[in-house]
Amino acid sequence: MKPPAAFDKVNCGVSALLAVVFLIGLCLPTVDSLFDVDKAPWVNENRAPAKFPQVTLSVQSLRALPAGLEAYYHDHFGFRKRLIRWDKKWKYELFKEETYPDVMMGRDGWLFYTAQQMVEHFRGIKTFTPEELRNWQSLLEKRRDWLASRGIKYVFVIPPDKHSIYPEYLPDWLTKVGPTKLDKLIAYMKEHSTVEVLDLRPVLMAAKKTARTYLYSDTHWNSYGSFIAYQALMRALALQLPGLGAPLPYEAFQPTVFQEKGGDLARILGQKMPDRVGVVLYPRPPLQLPEPEEDINIFVKKWNKDTLPVYTENPARRYTLLCFHDSFAMSLTQLLGYHFKRTVYIWQYNWNKQLIERQKPDVVVDEILERFVNDMDVRKLMKDDGLS
Repeated sequence: MKPPAAFDKVNCGVSALLAVVFLIGLCLPTVDSLFDVDKAPWVNENRAPAKFPQVTLSVQSLRALPAGLEAYYHDHFGFRKRLIRWDKKWKYELFKEETYPDVMMGRDGWLFYTAQQMVEHFRGIKTFTPEELRNWQSLLEKRRDWLASRGIKYVFVIPPDKHSIYPEYLPDWLTKVGPTKLDKLIAYMKEHSTVEVLDLRPVLMAAKKTARTYLYSDTHWNSYGSFIAYQALMRALALQLPGLGAPLPYEAFQPTVFQEKGGDLARILGQKMPDRVGVVLYPRPPLQLPEPEEDINIFVKKWNKDTLPVYTENPARRYTLLCFHDSFAMSLTQLLGYHFKRTVYIWQYNWNKQLIERQKPDVVVDEILERFVNDMDVRKLMKDDGLS
């Protein structure tokens, strides 16, 4: 029997509507690429998006052009930012997925960074070989000895990853089978070397019984955690710098409650995450901490805006400090600046000996986060230093 004419009209209308929707869907990415319609912020993927390839008439440039264009398109096609955010948001809210490529959902809303083989390192499956431990010893001793020949002291400090301090918030299935790389390195250096290696895990583990020391949705420690690290570092520095003085007491600061926003791990998920109550430490009057200042002329190279060299000055003090570091040291700048005539912070791990000789510090501090210690190419670092 022939379908009614009305049914044919409805069927044609639905087909036409689907065709229009399909065509709009095809055109939307192009519209966004041309007119930047999608105002969603970039999703933090812990890497820079691919840049449009630079084209020259060389054979090598022309051969690389197709791959460069493909990489650029993959990172910049229309509505990519919003689609990634929706994908991660729906997976989390609808399916409560515990893991993503770089983030793990822990208990009670805690987020953990899982790139760089965090699971294998935490469980103790990945470990240092005897040769790798000897390489670390060689690097640290060569750095210390080079500085000592110029009358400069040396401290190497390792901030722990968040999961090393808060393993109780990891999923139940994540169990240890052996010591971590950091366990091995600390034990090896204590047995075979006299280099000052500051392991911050004991003081942070003790401090968390009083207050939280790391952020829920971020890889970094919070104000209280960085304050505990500062006190430990100051005690280590005072052993080598007579008259440096004691660290400031907790009572010198006013804890102020605020609402935490989502951190770097939340941004990887494309979410703001629920606000949590946090605490910032503000100095109580009359205590004044020096303000860090940026100065690209301290060390001239191509920097991005987040990693520019900074310094503090406090003329009433005696000693000077130079720190090579990552993001964890940035919360220490004002606190350390209170105790030093001048502090300089260079956001990189490899040394520049000419910079050290120009600055003439009394002490050099190397700060390297645990996960970067795990993966560091120590031989390359020695070669870059000119100490191999």
